[in-house]
Amino acid sequence: MENLELRQTIIDAGLELYERGLVTRDFGCISARISNDEFLITPAQTPYADMRPEDLVAVSINRLSCKGDKKPSSEIGIHAAVYKLHPGVSFSVHTHQNYATAFSVLGRDLTNLPDDKAALLGSTVPVSAYALSGTKSLQANVTNAMQRFLGSHAILMKSHGTICFGPTLDDAFRNAFALEKLCEDRFEEETEHEVFHLYTPEEAEDRGLISYHKGPNGLNIFAKTEILKLFAEYGKDIEIFTDDAAQLFGTKIRCLPNDADQKHILSALKIVPAVLIKDKGAVFYSSSREECEAAFMILQKNCLSSFLSEKKKQGEPLSVLLQVYEHSKYLRSHPRQK
Repeated sequence: MENLELRQTIIDAGLELYERGLVTRDFGCISARISNDEFLITPAQTPYADMRPEDLVAVSINRLSCKGDKKPSSEIGIHAAVYKLHPGVSFSVHTHQNYATAFSVLGRDLTNLPDDKAALLGSTVPVSAYALSGTKSLQANVTNAMQRFLGSHAILMKSHGTICFGPTLDDAFRNAFALEKLCEDRFEEETEHEVFHLYTPEEAEDRGLISYHKGPNGLNIFAKTEILKLFAEYGKDIEIFTDDAAQLFGTKIRCLPNDADQKHILSALKIVPAVLIKDKGAVFYSSSREECEAAFMILQKNCLSSFLSEKKKQGEPLSVLLQVYEHSKYLRSHPRQK
């Protein structure tokens, strides 16, 4: 097998992205240039913990033809666009990181970067117009955003995530973390609110903010992180701002009354894997632990996006048509067991 060491490096990088909360489940992807015409990329619908070196797929930069036994990530087009426009770039990471994704919802470029962030990311971080993931339209939109600011090393993808890149894997990672810190700082400046800590499941469990309960047909999780409690106190259904939230939750996240009984809660959870309970927190249910934990992380991020959009009076929820499409597409590839 060619490039064995590089393939393992990419897998290890994916595990770090997951552990640091920059991606959930099998979302996001990583690629590395291996020649002037090819790059390696992580496969579709394969959790990083289960990934093997032979699962990675070689993709032609110009033709998008593939070599490998697995189906590549659906985002091969945006990675190819990076390598076409940036001959000096050898690594790209596509993330769904929290604060950068929330700012992408606003649909505006990040400008006037402080010197330390500009040295890494460029003078401006552009945002690409929204398009469905894995489509030629998304590739074209990301290409247009990069062409507007060729000195940038990160792109916000509206209501979806980011792509960060650099000459080395360390550079690509450093740019992803620099972008997230930039957006956290902007959040505090622009909302006059402290940064919400959006927890990974492991962090939340360590702090007693999440509890696991086995049921007869699956796993229940109860969570009371700061942002989930805040939105539970609002007592209203939550609109959908990001496409990964649409995939898991459909057209809204329901908030049930605080006296909802178990039958009422379980009935709601047969449809989607999460509901809020007024004044208490959020309940998650699935036959799959990984779906429960992905729902926990994605719900926190959608709440953050909603909070920022409301504070700035910018951005908007995804259209209902897009929400239904994304949810239906997700259910075809990740069927729920009730």
